[in-house]
Amino acid sequence: MQVKQAGDHQVLVEYDGIELDLRLNFRVHALRRTLQDHPIDGVIETAPGFRSVMVTFDPARLPRPRLLDELVERERSTPDTDSLVLSSRIVTLPIAFDDEMTREAVARYRITTRNDAPNVTDGDNIDYIVRCNGFVNREEFFQRFAETTWWNAFIGYFPGLPSLFSLDPLTQISVPKYNPARMWTAEGAVGIGGPCVVLYPVEAPGSYQLFGRTLPLVGRNFGSRPAHRGTHSETIDAATDFNLFRIGDRIGFERVTEKELLALRLSVFEGTYTYRIESGEFVVAEYLDRVERLAPRAAAVAAERRRAAASVRVP
Repeated sequence: MQVKQAGDHQVLVEYDGIELDLRLNFRVHALRRTLQDHPIDGVIETAPGFRSVMVTFDPARLPRPRLLDELVERERSTPDTDSLVLSSRIVTLPIAFDDEMTREAVARYRITTRNDAPNVTDGDNIDYIVRCNGFVNREEFFQRFAETTWWNAFIGYFPGLPSLFSLDPLTQISVPKYNPARMWTAEGAVGIGGPCVVLYPVEAPGSYQLFGRTLPLVGRNFGSRPAHRGTHSETIDAATDFNLFRIGDRIGFERVTEKELLALRLSVFEGTYTYRIESGEFVVAEYLDRVERLAPRAAAVAAERRRAAASVRVP
């Protein structure tokens, strides 16, 4: 753990190097939980990233040297990573692949920004994702994506925007971002940049490659209704009603047609749709055991992905 100055009222707690390792994110969530269970007087807010936590404090109440001592003490009292059991809901969302609104975003980009970009020459981003990852066709990509459970590592950039990473060692989808960025993305769009999948909560600029659309993610009073399946359903806390997601959620997707998605979206706006949310726990040791068991196959997948990516132009 390193603690860096980040302004007059913040410090940044960082773990290890810059490699993509979900164990670092599990550590972030564990430290944040420790800070919630054993708060430090004078700490105002904690904001997690992938491998970091931004800690905002009141220096009039909490001198920086004491904050550093308290953070080190909290870190030392946090359980080892491989023994962590994290609170983790399961959120299931519908997704329509290759929908009209994501194609519209690509069309606008081609007209107004860069019509020769290799990721938009097919009129969408999907075939580019397929080529970058060595999939046989787009159906293979769609199936692999929908079969995977995704871990919500952090929320940011836009309010309510989740950053999702694969919990399946055999799902190693990755793709370069737009260059330059798009000026418009539809609300509800689903995209990928590098290995990170995002769901756009609002209409916004963006640089992730788009391939589908889902339901509204913010501003729906998500806590007003319980989940409608499972014996351990829960409502969202009133404090987080505005956003669908929490950090540490596990996200699953069910494929629907675009017509079906539009009907579901309409029911959301009419107030009759119930979002599918189940409470649960994530046992880190079980995840690490699966990663170890699948390591040889995962290495083969990674090698194939690298070969495919080497033959594709970067935007």
